[in-house]
Amino acid sequence: MKKNMQKIALCYDFDGTLCSGYMQNQKLIPDCNIDIGKFWSEVTQYSKDNKMDPTLSYMLLLEDKMHEANLEITKQNFQNYGRQLELFKGVNEWFSRIKEYGNENNVEIEHYIISSGLTNMIEGCSFNDQIDRIYACEYFFKNGRGHWPKLSVNYSNKVQFIYRIHKGAFEVHDQDGVNQKKYFGDHIHVPFENMIFFGDGETDVPTFNVLNKNNGKSVCVYEDKNQKSIDIANKLFSDGRVHHLVKNDYSENSEIDQLIKNIVKSKSA
Repeated sequence: MKKNMQKIALCYDFDGTLCSGYMQNQKLIPDCNIDIGKFWSEVTQYSKDNKMDPTLSYMLLLEDKMHEANLEITKQNFQNYGRQLELFKGVNEWFSRIKEYGNENNVEIEHYIISSGLTNMIEGCSFNDQIDRIYACEYFFKNGRGHWPKLSVNYSNKVQFIYRIHKGAFEVHDQDGVNQKKYFGDHIHVPFENMIFFGDGETDVPTFNVLNKNNGKSVCVYEDKNQKSIDIANKLFSDGRVHHLVKNDYSENSEIDQLIKNIVKSKSA
């Protein structure tokens, strides 16, 4: 990093923010020979019946359904499904282009994904080498097969990863680092005012709130051809939950592109 180079952390939800709906819905759940709506209804009911976190429920039931359908429960297979994801316009080129724009303006751009989706599917996306960290649901693999949840990310615990990025306590086992109090003048990895979170709905509100209260930026991405998505975005904005509304187009000169470039310019030394 160049001397006096500022750092900006761009943090993204995935489902509904970088692709339409849940990533598992595109091909993985249909390949399990179960109706998408039926699968998520089962997740809801299983959570209620067992007083279980819904994210853990979906991870368990997804593994069960994959096993019943004779689908391999391996990193490689999840990555293969990730390679097949249909993403929003411009997403594949976005991460490298914005990093390059930052370098041109003496600003270091870091990309982080914080999602209830699956880490290994995200790793299969073509832009994976541009992502600094992925915090998402992940299985612990034993003898090459999914064995146990390694990490579960739900709407409320997404907040801890904002603090991890802020403090530079990146490893999920590092409890001391993430809980350490930082005083004015202490080293922090990225100041809150240089952090931006992109989300798409009400499950992102706790994360939006943390950044809003600490002078960061919150951005709601909506699908311009989906009225429900538009209504949710407008409500988040009118309720003061987010600073910006942008449609789901990450291509050059789009709303998102211009917004982030303006922020980068404002931080350039």
